[in-house]
Amino acid sequence: MYERLILLKELLAEDGLIWLHCDPARGHYLKCVMDEVFGPDRFVNQIVWKRSDAHSDVGQGARHLGTIHDMLLLYTKGDGYNWNQIFSPLPKSTVEQWYRHVEPETERRFNMADATGPGGAAKGNPVYEWNGITRAWRFSRDRMKELHDSGRLAYTASGMTYLKRYLDESKGVPLQDWWDDIPMIRGIQRRGSAHYPTEKPEALLDRIIRLCSDPDDIVLDCFIGSGTTAAVAQKLGRRWIGCDINKGAIQTTSKRLQKIMNTQVKSANQATQSGFEDAEEDEPPAPAQTSFSVYRVNDYDLAIQHNEAANLACEHIGIDRTKTDGFFDGVLGTGSKQELVKIVPFDHPLGVMDLEEVTRELEARGGEETRGILLVCVGKELQADHWLEDWNKHRGIVKLDEMSRPVEFANKIRIIELRTDQQYGKFFVHQPAQADVKVDRADGKIRVEIEDFISPTIVERLGMDAGDTSLFKASITDWRAMVDSVMIDPDYDGEALDVAIYDVPESKNDLVKGSYELPAPDSGG
Repeated sequence: MYERLILLKELLAEDGLIWLHCDPARGHYLKCVMDEVFGPDRFVNQIVWKRSDAHSDVGQGARHLGTIHDMLLLYTKGDGYNWNQIFSPLPKSTVEQWYRHVEPETERRFNMADATGPGGAAKGNPVYEWNGITRAWRFSRDRMKELHDSGRLAYTASGMTYLKRYLDESKGVPLQDWWDDIPMIRGIQRRGSAHYPTEKPEALLDRIIRLCSDPDDIVLDCFIGSGTTAAVAQKLGRRWIGCDINKGAIQTTSKRLQKIMNTQVKSANQATQSGFEDAEEDEPPAPAQTSFSVYRVNDYDLAIQHNEAANLACEHIGIDRTKTDGFFDGVLGTGSKQELVKIVPFDHPLGVMDLEEVTRELEARGGEETRGILLVCVGKELQADHWLEDWNKHRGIVKLDEMSRPVEFANKIRIIELRTDQQYGKFFVHQPAQADVKVDRADGKIRVEIEDFISPTIVERLGMDAGDTSLFKASITDWRAMVDSVMIDPDYDGEALDVAIYDVPESKNDLVKGSYELPAPDSGG
């Protein structure tokens, strides 16, 4: 989480806020990390969310109290952060006890608030006689007269003056840090067949987004899951970015958002046709966008096809692949210059945990003292550089072997970072995907059939011959395994994509259909 929070701090706007959802088991650790990254002075609130009804496992022998809450840690980047105060409705007991007076002529309920000045004359409140009583009052004499003339003052039998506060003018109770009015998502309410254990109700995200953002602001959820954050942001007129490494999460979110956008477009069209173009005061803001794009970043294709990508990386660098080693992927070089090679999974940059895993493996093997270590990765974290510098400066020790010959006691570690390495950087050559699409027109319908699809992220950017895709075909026999979704706009204008057909599989194990039909235009185009 530390590395992720460092990056999120860089991305966060100067007037932005960051929310971290956690449970009581790890919340105190995460607050310490948040304090270190953002600074303890940037702490705003720790909200307790009562997400569950009371329950107990006493019947199963539990020896603890029922856990019914989670925590929301709220931090800001700067002092001038965006804040829209939210008020909760007044409790019924408060209405009955405090607003018990009723104005006969208007039937408006009100309470009688103290009109004297807090702290008396010592705090600078004006002292004068009003209605036969001399006090330090909250208001000046002129203001008091204005309130009396407008009927905003009430008097007791003794002549004491009070200010009328009307129930219908009350905004309610300012939102506090204890939220017990938003229930958790229950089984039947969950999205699709996928299980998102931290899936949140839309009401929770609605409150969070309203509280600290305005229409057209950008909301980022870097663990999008079932897409609740993006869905609520879309409904509230915010722009949004969602990220997830899980293919099923992207599919679930895409389908959910497409339905919301379609509904918004239809509603906008109906309002325009009816002549009601101006939104009512209580209606949600207009959507900031009615289309979206899905991007594969951080070489997502390589992450989901790790074995194939590792084979191609070894071929690209000239590594001899070792099938019998349970940890290292191969060797590079010969003789005293030979190095053990480890391909770091391409779904994350090289970090300290990867380096420590290598050292534990070396310790477990024993006797593996002279060969160097080569780690191949798509990128590395800043902390990895410091770790490597400290490790390698102690690895140049020379000792004598049993024949009194000098041997360098090393296990030095070097890195090939495929994104930036001068010799091997051509491993990544990003080009658009290619598809063979057949389109026929018959019987008043257009039939669109995708016959083949190729992803250069695995072929061309790995230095393979674009015309020789035999290795690719052998590994991925069905092109649909590489496609998350299909969007078809039969009348594309080169700018906005007006989707007529949107094919998103129900779950991450399903595939797109690849064959589609839609009505043919009368023009014969």
